[in-house]
Amino acid sequence: MKNQFIIETIETKTGDMTLKVNGYFLHSKYNPKIEAQKFAENHYEPHHVHILFGYGLGYILDSLKEKMKYNEPLIVIDPLFDDLLLEIQDRHKENELNKLLYNSESIEKLEYIVDATKNVDFQKNFKIICAPNYEKIFPNIYLKFLKKVKNIQKSNMVNENTIIKYSEIWQKNFSANLLTLFEDRGLVKLEQIYTCPVIIASGGPSLTKQLPLLKKIQDKVIIIVAGSTINSILPFGIIPDYITSIDATEKNYNQFKDLELYSSQLLYSVFNHPGIREKFGNRGYAFTASADRTIHHYLTEKIGLNLPVMVGGGSVAQYAYSLAQYISSGPIALIGQDLAYTNNQSHAANNKQAAQIEENVMTSDNIFTVEGFDGEDVLTSSMFNSMKVTFEQMVENYPPKNIVFNCTEGGVRLRGFEQKTFIDFCEEYIQEELPSKVNIEDQAYTVSEDEWRNLQKILEGELKVYNQIIKYLLIGLKALESNKSNMIFNNKTLKRLDKVDKKIAELYPNVQMDFIVAPITLEVLKGFLEKENETPAEKYTRVYNQTKTLYIKLLEATRKSKSYTENTIERIHKEKITKGED
Repeated sequence: MKNQFIIETIETKTGDMTLKVNGYFLHSKYNPKIEAQKFAENHYEPHHVHILFGYGLGYILDSLKEKMKYNEPLIVIDPLFDDLLLEIQDRHKENELNKLLYNSESIEKLEYIVDATKNVDFQKNFKIICAPNYEKIFPNIYLKFLKKVKNIQKSNMVNENTIIKYSEIWQKNFSANLLTLFEDRGLVKLEQIYTCPVIIASGGPSLTKQLPLLKKIQDKVIIIVAGSTINSILPFGIIPDYITSIDATEKNYNQFKDLELYSSQLLYSVFNHPGIREKFGNRGYAFTASADRTIHHYLTEKIGLNLPVMVGGGSVAQYAYSLAQYISSGPIALIGQDLAYTNNQSHAANNKQAAQIEENVMTSDNIFTVEGFDGEDVLTSSMFNSMKVTFEQMVENYPPKNIVFNCTEGGVRLRGFEQKTFIDFCEEYIQEELPSKVNIEDQAYTVSEDEWRNLQKILEGELKVYNQIIKYLLIGLKALESNKSNMIFNNKTLKRLDKVDKKIAELYPNVQMDFIVAPITLEVLKGFLEKENETPAEKYTRVYNQTKTLYIKLLEATRKSKSYTENTIERIHKEKITKGED
C-alpha cells in the first residue's frame, strides 16, 4: 500500500500544517483549523453515533469533540493508518481520543467497535462523516465502509424492534415459567459430562443435504437441535439428544404442539413459551441468558435458584452453541447455520417457516450480499446478518475451549470458525470403532412442599411491593398535574417528584420487571432528547412530557407484572400445595 501514495506535509499561511495525498488536500492550505470548525458545525448531529472517515492531521476530530454536547460516541476510520502511512498526532497519543482511531482493517470489526462504544445502547442513529477528499483517494474502501455501516444500522434496528415487540411476552412467560424453572435446575449436573463430538443442527436450507450423514452418526455424537429445526430432523428418523428453545411466541409453540418428543430433552431459557416445556414431561433443563444479569441475580438472590448462564443473542443456535461447550469437551460442528438464502430458500425442508424467496424480495433494500462459506457472495438479510454478527462477537469475546467448526456448506462464512465440510469433520472426529455416546439419565429435581410454600411467601411479598410502586407512581402523576406553571416546576412539585423517583428506585429491585421495562426505557431516553439552544419553555415541556410518559407506562407495566405474579401464586397453591394435600 505504501507505494500507492505520495504524501506531502505542507505549512500553511497560519503556520499550521496540512496534508496533500496524491494531489488531494486533506485540509485547507490556508487555515485548516478554521476550516475544521466550519466542517464540524455543518456535520455534527446531536444524540448520534458519529463515524468519521478520515483523520488526516486530526483537526476535524478536535473540532467535532469540541462541538459535541451530549457525550456522543465518536469513531474514526482512516486507511492511512495502514502500514503506518500516517501517524497519530502527539496531542492525541496520550489522550482518550487515541482509543477512537482505527485503520481500514477495522471496518470488518466495526460492529464490535460500535457495541463497545460508550452510550451506544440507546444511540443507534449514526452520522457518517467523510473528511474532505477521502472518498476520492479511497473510493473502494469508502464504499465498503458505507455498506458496513448500513448493515449495522439494519441489525441494530432489528434488535431494538425485537425488544419493543416481545418485551411484554417475555415478562409474562417468565412468570408462567417460574414453577418449572424451580424444578428444572439440573443443568449444572450436565456440566462437561460428555467428551464426544456435538452436532448443532440449525434450520438453514443446506441442512437437508446433511441429514443422511447425521442419521448415520447419531449414536456416536450429541445432537442439539435449534428450536423449530426439530421439524426437519424427525422425518429423517433422527432423534436428537437435546432441543434448545428460547422463543417466546405462540408461533414458536405451534412448531412443537403436534410433536411426540419422548426421547429428547429440552434446554430452555427463562422466557421461552411455557407450552413448549409441557411437551417434555420431566425432561427439561433451564438456563439464563448472559444479557439478563438482573434476571439471574433475582433468581439467585431472591428465589434461591442458581441457573447456569449462557451467552447468546437473537438466535436459538447461539445458545445451543454455548450449551454445547457447557455439556461436552468434544469438538463442535455447526450444520444448517446458513444465515442466508441458500438456493433462494429461507429454511430447510419440512420446517414450517420454510419459504421460496420471491424475486421482488431478493432485490429489496433489506437483502444484501456478504461473503459465503466458499468465499463467494451470498444473499442475506438484516435479521440473518444480526445473527451472524452475534456469532462472530461470541467467538471474539468468549474464545471457545472446544474445537469449533462451521460445517454448513452453504450460506455465510462465520469469522472465527474454521470452515470444514461436514463429511471431513466426521472422518476426522467420528470413527466407527469409537464407542457409542453415553446416555445420561434424567436429572430431575424434586421440590419439597416447604420450598413451594416459601416461594409462595416470597411472591406474596412482591405483591405488596407492586402496590407500593403503583401508589408512588400515582403520587408522581398527581404532582405533575398540580404544577401550575407551564414554564418551571415549583419547589413543592420538585420535592414530590424527587421523593417518587427515590422510592421507585428503592422498590423496583425487589421485584422482577426487567423484560417489560426495557422498551419503556428505550422510548423515554430516545423520545425526549434535549434540543440544541432549547428555551426554558421547551425544556419544561420536554421534561414534563418525559416524566409523565415514564410514570404512565411504568404504571401500566407494574399492574401487568402484578397480575402475572398473582397468577403464579394461584398456580402454586392449586398445582403444588393443595394438590399435595388432596
